[in-house]
Amino acid sequence: MISLKQLLCFLLSLLSFMSVFYSVGKLGIFLATPSRAQPMETNAFPANRAELRAFLFPLFFNAIWVVLFVLQHSGMRAEVVKRFWKSIGLELAERSLYNIATSYCLLLLLKNWQSPPTQYRLWFFEVEENHSLWWLMIGSHVLSWIVVYGGSLMVDLPELIGLKHVYYAMNDLAPPMSYKSRDLQDYYKRYRHPSFVALSIVLWLTNGMTLDRCLLAVVWSIYMYLAWNTTQADIKYHKHQLERKRLELYAVTK
Repeated sequence: MISLKQLLCFLLSLLSFMSVFYSVGKLGIFLATPSRAQPMETNAFPANRAELRAFLFPLFFNAIWVVLFVLQHSGMRAEVVKRFWKSIGLELAERSLYNIATSYCLLLLLKNWQSPPTQYRLWFFEVEENHSLWWLMIGSHVLSWIVVYGGSLMVDLPELIGLKHVYYAMNDLAPPMSYKSRDLQDYYKRYRHPSFVALSIVLWLTNGMTLDRCLLAVVWSIYMYLAWNTTQADIKYHKHQLERKRLELYAVTK
């Protein structure tokens, strides 16, 4: 029989599932929406103090939300946080709570994002009248998100979201990570996010790179590089797995 604790964790895992897909969808739309041409040409940077003040306040405000997201995304992985969830009996929902917090931090960032009155741009090219460029940009974003989603499936999406933990507990099974090899467990401790390249594309590929958008792209790109940087052990593990798959395919097709 399902306990009250398991029922609560199951509801949190469902909320985690819905929150992740909704917030990522909103992020995808935010990053893929093309910039429109401005009624008048402006310089790449503020030309006087009044323009500088009008530009810096929204940029500072946006930086707060970007840093908040980074702090949450890293801080909730700390051992002290995991011990806290365990002390109140919610260790089963740890992964779900992490994803819920990440999703709502992301939604807060998108909801409160402020653009300066004048959109200073590092580059701009018109796509509304050029259908080829429009489809190239949108198609690149869609393809990149497909790669991210496919990579999430490969790193065990149900376990990553938290659904698998609750399902295994309800069926009196050991935690899902215990069924994976020690090498794979070590790899997942360092790397659970798919495709640095695909996420970099959706951050940087835009027809109008405003300075506030550049702030987001720079901070998140640096964070991804530092947090997801692979080691020689990871490369060795991948090579070993690719060799195993090659031998298995060769044995099947022989």
